[in-house]
Amino acid sequence: MAELGPELAIGGPLSPAALRARVYRYQLLLRKYWWLPVMVLSASLLVQGVRYFLSDPLFVSTGRMMVAPRIMTKESTVYTEELTNYFGTQVSLMQSDEIKRRAGRSVEASHPELKGTMAELAVQQEPKASIFILKVTSPDPKYSQLFADACMSEFLEFKREMRGETSQKTVDAVAKQLTELEKTIADLDQRIFQFKQDNNVIFLQEQGNYVGSYLVDLNKQLAELKKEAQLLDLMNIDQTLEREAQGTEATPGKDGAGSAALVEGPQSEYIQTKRQLQKAKARLEQMSKYLRPKHPKILALKDEITRSERKLEIVRQQSRESVQEKRQAIQLQISNLEKIVAESETKALEVGRKMAEFEKLKTERDRQKQLYDSLLGTVQNVNVSQDVSQFDVNILEQATPAISIKPGAVRTLLLGLGVGLILSGALLFLLDRFNDRVSTVVELTEHFNEPIYGQVPEEVADADGRLPLLTPQDTRHVYAESFRNIRSSLRFVGVDGKKKNRVILVTSPTPGDGKSTITANLALTLSFATTNKILLIDGDMRRGGLHRLFGLEGEPGLAEVLGGQADWRKVVQPTRYPNLSFLSAGEPTGHPGELIFSAACENLMEELGREFEVVIFDTAPVLAVDDTPSLAPKADGTLVVYRAGRTSCRLMRNSLEALYSRNAKVLGIIFNGVDPKQPEYGYYKYTEYYYSKTVSRKREPAAATNGATPEKVERSEAASPEAPSLATANGNGDGPPHVTVKKT
Repeated sequence: MAELGPELAIGGPLSPAALRARVYRYQLLLRKYWWLPVMVLSASLLVQGVRYFLSDPLFVSTGRMMVAPRIMTKESTVYTEELTNYFGTQVSLMQSDEIKRRAGRSVEASHPELKGTMAELAVQQEPKASIFILKVTSPDPKYSQLFADACMSEFLEFKREMRGETSQKTVDAVAKQLTELEKTIADLDQRIFQFKQDNNVIFLQEQGNYVGSYLVDLNKQLAELKKEAQLLDLMNIDQTLEREAQGTEATPGKDGAGSAALVEGPQSEYIQTKRQLQKAKARLEQMSKYLRPKHPKILALKDEITRSERKLEIVRQQSRESVQEKRQAIQLQISNLEKIVAESETKALEVGRKMAEFEKLKTERDRQKQLYDSLLGTVQNVNVSQDVSQFDVNILEQATPAISIKPGAVRTLLLGLGVGLILSGALLFLLDRFNDRVSTVVELTEHFNEPIYGQVPEEVADADGRLPLLTPQDTRHVYAESFRNIRSSLRFVGVDGKKKNRVILVTSPTPGDGKSTITANLALTLSFATTNKILLIDGDMRRGGLHRLFGLEGEPGLAEVLGGQADWRKVVQPTRYPNLSFLSAGEPTGHPGELIFSAACENLMEELGREFEVVIFDTAPVLAVDDTPSLAPKADGTLVVYRAGRTSCRLMRNSLEALYSRNAKVLGIIFNGVDPKQPEYGYYKYTEYYYSKTVSRKREPAAATNGATPEKVERSEAASPEAPSLATANGNGDGPPHVTVKKT
């Protein structure tokens, strides 16, 4: 099957193909290491059997305890333990060493003959229930039951002692705190009494209220005076006089004296003079419209205006002095009020401080009294609770008679079988993790991106340990079809139309991968399908042995040709196959690298490429020597053989890197030694295709030959270049199979 590239790889790691490949891999692993699970299972069963026969019988006794985590005292006070960790706390307490020691001493005191007997205690809570199950396991059945009862009794006694100690400690601590509170309250009472003697509390309260009201009035007066002073500073004399005149007009006297004040005061004189001036200016403006400037009336009006202006200036001057005096008077009032306010605030702060001190003493005394009353009630409740049953865990069922728990033989064997299977699976898994050899094409495509040029199935050797070469009428149909598939890939895959794959180099990472056999059969398959000449060259000039497969001479060969000792035309040997020629490796040499790097090697490959349709090189393994990486760049393409289940992926990757580092053109990978019965191998599934066609040809020889003689049919089908079936890229052949027709 030819894979055109990594894009045609089968599925991902979770695809059905990948899962089938993984299952097949484990089948091969189990087939190879079948003895490992057998040994592990046998050892596990043996260990369990020995334990079964050598172990002493054990007896278990079971008791039950019921939990009631909330109780009520006589005074209806509630005692509740912390439910978050309550059940876990009780289980840990039951299994504590203290309870076990107490139970052991109790049993030994009543039954001295059982002294020294060992026992194991296990406590668990029933699901969705407030019930504890105690299980005691011991070699002595009597001791198991007695120890279980003793554990439950000692647990209750331990809780009773712990509750009593806790209550007494609580009472002592609270009593000590009550004594301290009594002293504190007495001290606060004394301080309150002394304060009342030193200060009249009622007078302080009245004084505080009066000082507060008085301060409010003073602050209002002070604010008004400051406002008046600011207005006097901001307004000019005219604005001040107008404001005072308006205020005088708006505020008449009790008996109508406001008008008189307006007439007699400087403000009224200023207003009257200003009004007269405005009227004179208005008349002057009116008369100026129809009288000349020198008219007596105009002159009289101007004199009047001048007199009024002088009078206004005099009034202004007088008013400035009056306003200045008023401003000074206001400042004196402000200073006086500020002193009074400061004194009043000092008195108010002193009164407030004393009252705050008094309230603080009262509050602290009340708080201490409340705390005292609360603690006193706690002491009374604790004293009462000591007389009430406080046990929130009670015995529900006494310990049952002990029963034997020695496991049966079937259970022991099943346990050993399960342990053995788990260990066997783990060992096989570890072996698989450390094994990087793959057996299916799905795994191969997961490790490498190079195209898969074909899959060659595993074939059984003959009695002499040899694998016969292919013949034109070979009956190994699946084996022969895999090489036809590689032949088709060489002709049609990766050819750009300008340069065909004429010189092909076949190699492998390590010896033993089946490289030489694949090279020979590939050359034979190419010769069967063409009338042109095919040349097979044994390129391993160190240990070449390809000539023995064809029964030809090993010397002279390629080594002599590259060394200039012989002409390749005289050294090339014909084979028993009409279109196939062979060039052996020649005399083994220890340093063929010099021959490969010579100009004679490049000239030879150019001449061979022109003379033969296809030249196939069988070379040494890549990782064994450096000959192949040096020769690969001179070829048109390189095919690397990977043997299923044998070649390491790490070595294969190193081989590809060595070829790529020399700029060699790697055409793809030939997957050799594939199990044809694996899930992803296609040809094996359709073997009946070959046999059914052969049978039909035998039954109808006349129709099959179409008038030709049987000898001609056999010869034409064997030699025609159009006859071989070419497999598609997915590995399923769609052409006619190679058919053998016998004489009738």
